[in-house]
Amino acid sequence: MVIPVLEATLHSLARDRIARLGGLERISLRDLAREFREGSGDAGICFEYSVHQAIANQNSLIWPLASEVLEDFCSISQGADSILFGPEKDGVIPILENVENALTDESRVYVGNRGQPPKLKRYIPKIIKAFRRKDEKNKLPRSISGLWKADLFMGNAQSERWVGTTVKINASDLKGAQGLRIGIYPKQNARDSPRMDGDLNLVRLPLPYDSAFMEVFYKSFFLVRAFLNADAEVPKPVDLPDSEDRLITSELQARRDFPLVEVLHVLKRMAQPDLLETGAVEQVAVTAQLSEAKGLQTEFSEITQSDYVSLTPMSRTT
Repeated sequence: MVIPVLEATLHSLARDRIARLGGLERISLRDLAREFREGSGDAGICFEYSVHQAIANQNSLIWPLASEVLEDFCSISQGADSILFGPEKDGVIPILENVENALTDESRVYVGNRGQPPKLKRYIPKIIKAFRRKDEKNKLPRSISGLWKADLFMGNAQSERWVGTTVKINASDLKGAQGLRIGIYPKQNARDSPRMDGDLNLVRLPLPYDSAFMEVFYKSFFLVRAFLNADAEVPKPVDLPDSEDRLITSELQARRDFPLVEVLHVLKRMAQPDLLETGAVEQVAVTAQLSEAKGLQTEFSEITQSDYVSLTPMSRTT
């Protein structure tokens, strides 16, 4: 998740700074550390990118939940896909081009109303114009007049069915609008679960914390911030004590003078999500037991010569 956080930070740079450095494709990690300015909206922007990429890459921390909510509340099956939107990003990111390339002429946006869902692709240019000009909002069909507030389109590419999705790092900022169908935000408490919110007219999709999506996101977010604040070098242990985090930042430091766009491409290959396979859990017999009288023992030998004990699993063939 370090990848979308870095990508969001890069795209958040002021456009005049991007132009002065020769364009996005020429900005290095060292440049990013010198140019970025911390702001109150940083976490929210990085959260949007992270949610989008995690769904698009079928990350197990979010994809099964997003797919279930799509099917249960929007009747869209076959798994969740995501298209990054947000008209405010257009210009730095070719949002219009990317969205239109991801859609077909038959792609429809489902808003939860009766009647034929609108064909989404034909309205994308108008939706982007509606974000920029108030008078353009009146030119959209009423059922999707608020779709310019969408951060993502979540749905399924095979069935060509999509829903406008808003993503907020603060649950209190979650607001409904005509055309929005799902709201994604950090889970608020143990009772917070996917449900239809009649007041907002949104399907709530809260993301859990403990050993789940939000924990990994914030860990990645603060890792990147610590790295950039250290001038694109491995931060001091007091700032980043976790050894795994320091390993990641050491890989970034080794590439601090390369263009970040190229570094991100390399990091995506290094992530290798295809190496993570799930399967049936194999039951392994325990080869050690604890005794009040003798402490740790194994079935193979008595520990008599050393005060140090290894808990490394032992093979039955030794």
